[in-house]
Amino acid sequence: MFKLALRNVLRNKRRSFLTGLSIAFAVMIVIFLWTFVSGILVGMFNNYVTNSVGHIRVLNTDYLKREMMLPLSATVPDYQRLINTLEQDQSVKLATGRIKFGVLMDIKGKNKPVLGIGIDPQREEAVLGLSQKMVSGKVLAAGTSETIVGIGLAKELGLKIGDTLTVITQTAHGSLSGLNLKIAGIFSLGIASIDNRTFYLSLGQAQQLLDMDGRVTEVFILIKDPDKAVQVAAGIGKTLPAGLTAVPWQANGFLYYMMTIIKNLYGAIYAFILLLASFTILNTMFMAVMERTREIGMMKALGMKEGEIGRLITLEALILGTMASLIGAAGGTLLAYYVSTVGIDYTAAFKQIRDIEIPLAYVYRGEFSWLTILVGFLLGILFSVLASIFPARRAAKLDAAEAMKE
Repeated sequence: MFKLALRNVLRNKRRSFLTGLSIAFAVMIVIFLWTFVSGILVGMFNNYVTNSVGHIRVLNTDYLKREMMLPLSATVPDYQRLINTLEQDQSVKLATGRIKFGVLMDIKGKNKPVLGIGIDPQREEAVLGLSQKMVSGKVLAAGTSETIVGIGLAKELGLKIGDTLTVITQTAHGSLSGLNLKIAGIFSLGIASIDNRTFYLSLGQAQQLLDMDGRVTEVFILIKDPDKAVQVAAGIGKTLPAGLTAVPWQANGFLYYMMTIIKNLYGAIYAFILLLASFTILNTMFMAVMERTREIGMMKALGMKEGEIGRLITLEALILGTMASLIGAAGGTLLAYYVSTVGIDYTAAFKQIRDIEIPLAYVYRGEFSWLTILVGFLLGILFSVLASIFPARRAAKLDAAEAMKE
């Protein structure tokens, strides 16, 4: 039966080619989209985690309520002791203090809100990898009156290495305070919202500027298993003093729901693409049954049973689907490898949305996986077979005498 099915597939080469092309194209696009979207989701998650919410953050409960305002009066006291305690937890990979504060800078007669972040340079290297992100100059060092600024912000302010950045802001007590910082380096994290409006300074300098000795606005935590952040945060929360809370990344509604929506949206797109290919197969199989009505009638007259006729048509779809899906998987692999290594550059688009808060990278790369390619290949075969079931049943039900009169 296999030889007969293969001969039938190859008999009308044009029809088989067009049908196979639609299947191959669908499989290739599904593999490409799956790889690229997975890369976008992983990239957005990593960007949001490392630069904003961490896996878990310890915050003052009042700070959490007014986080958009960056209130310096609601802080985490004695943070170093807290970090030492947290790092004794086997599930915690790293904990470090951060201070985030707002600065209003004058750029060509216009006020621009800028974000200053006080960090522990040594600990943050494991999080941000700033030594690998420097465009010019050197990485930030602890205990110095230096700063590193994002490449977009440096261009707007006309700053270069060795220049002085004068920072004037409010302290935790509401009084004005100022500090001159020497530009030690210019970085590019590849994220528009950070490169265009952020500068880093050492935690000690930030505490001096803001009158926050021994305090930070948050303790940033990375854990070994991000999926267990809710459980780990609950455990940490039980050990915290009154007024502090542990917030897992899942509590950030924007990140969690955006990732869920994107997954569902692209899942629907994958299904739609394969459904379109299935209609092509369905149409082709119907055409094949109609063209071969006399042949099917003759096979039934010679003793071939209804079940055998149905299996023959289904086997033809299986052969065609397998060959086309293999070609589509090969093309999809090449596209997936390209988008995973080279990526797609959105720099030009993001120049138009300079101050957007979403951590969008300039270049997004796919998440290459052989499992994705295998699933795409198998889905192509599955949809090919499913689309052939109805035409196969119709062919099996044909009356032999009536069919031979056609």
